[in-house]
Amino acid sequence: MVRIEAIAAPISLGLGLALFATGFVSQVVSVLASSHADGGPLVWLPGGILLAVLMSVAPSRWVPCVIGIVFGVALAASLPDGSIVQNGTPLVLTLALIPLGAHGMRALCADTSPMRTFRNLAGFVGLFVIALPIASSAAELTINPNGIREQDFESAMHFALADALGYLLFAPMWFRPRARWSTLRRMFVPDSWPALAALASLATIWFLWNTFGALQHVRPLLLLAPIPVVVFTALRARVAGAYALVVLIAIVAILLSREGRGPFVESDASLTALSFMSWILGAGVASWLLAVLIEQRVHTRRALAHSSREVRELSERLIDAQEQERSRIARDQHDLAGRLLEAQEQERSRIARDLHDDVNQRLASVSIELSAIRRGVDAQSRADLGHLQDELIALSEDVRHISHNLHPSMLRETGLDAALALLCNTQRHRNGPSIELHVMPDADNLPAAISLCLYRASQEALGNAIRHGRARNIAVTVGVLDRHDPV
Repeated sequence: MVRIEAIAAPISLGLGLALFATGFVSQVVSVLASSHADGGPLVWLPGGILLAVLMSVAPSRWVPCVIGIVFGVALAASLPDGSIVQNGTPLVLTLALIPLGAHGMRALCADTSPMRTFRNLAGFVGLFVIALPIASSAAELTINPNGIREQDFESAMHFALADALGYLLFAPMWFRPRARWSTLRRMFVPDSWPALAALASLATIWFLWNTFGALQHVRPLLLLAPIPVVVFTALRARVAGAYALVVLIAIVAILLSREGRGPFVESDASLTALSFMSWILGAGVASWLLAVLIEQRVHTRRALAHSSREVRELSERLIDAQEQERSRIARDQHDLAGRLLEAQEQERSRIARDLHDDVNQRLASVSIELSAIRRGVDAQSRADLGHLQDELIALSEDVRHISHNLHPSMLRETGLDAALALLCNTQRHRNGPSIELHVMPDADNLPAAISLCLYRASQEALGNAIRHGRARNIAVTVGVLDRHDPV
């Protein structure tokens, strides 16, 4: 904690000294920019600079900033012809009111950009373009020791407009430097033609104002000339671009007005300044309205792009989840099919053993008993018993074939080639078709599960060809086209 305070103290002192120098220089520049000897400047810079600094730094550093700029402006105002008012009290009051306005603006903006919404812009205009300048001007009129005169109202209006114009011109300094420079770079990257077009338009405005500014019937049109350029610049560089262009137009108007040329020149220098400041103030507010509208459009576009990206990512995640679920289901189905096939083969094996070990043995036992009975009966009965014994032997043979078909033990003992050969021979002898079998060498060394599947497929295919196709010539070929794709 002590270390943090030790670091923060020099920073606050440095800010105070920087604001002291800035206040002095900005007050001198404001006076030098004055268009007439008896009044204030066309724009009062210290107030706008202090507001921009207070909106950019932490509130804990506001005190040295305010003190520094107050002393800087007071020092400049003590020089000959340096004060912008007859006494310094309204000036100090204005600088003292700026922190209150900055605090209110921070509370209004909350976590949004100061110029992001129309509500923020309305708060800025209400506080710093209307309320604070009016309060400062009223203080100047009230505190005037000579009483209120008619020319004092003109002076107060002059000071109010200069004060409001200073706040308006420095408002973009609230934004982060990176954001300001990134928007200005849009005027030059990837090409520089927008910036060149804006500068050419500015030169054209200078020429038109300088050449035709004295013509009363052309002045309204000349005052509208900067609008297309401001709109174009705001679209390309948003708030920072509009700010830079308004400042350049203001400089052009100041230089022409000081030389007695341009559309703002009136019969009196004070009226010329009021005319110029009123137009710049209105153009600045209109530019900020346009800039806020563009900022909202950009923000909406970014939000839509972000939402679209989130929807796309969510869709991709859903597709991945679906693919994973399908793969899982396919694996489960494959495993289930394998377990079902294994259970089926186990049941077939059990039935085949029962038929071979139990039923077939009992039939053989009955056949032996019939042989014993035949020896003790007459010839006619012996013939009948012999026929019965033959039928019993045929039945035993059929049971043996059924047992073999249910579970081919030869497949496990001698391999796929021998098991398929026995199957083909059995079908050939029982049903009579011509069956040719060709088993490639690499198909006889397959895993037991694959060999069993191939055997069952061959068994079913032969049965279908004989029973349903009534085929008389059948060719069975088993081979491996690829190590993982037996055919």
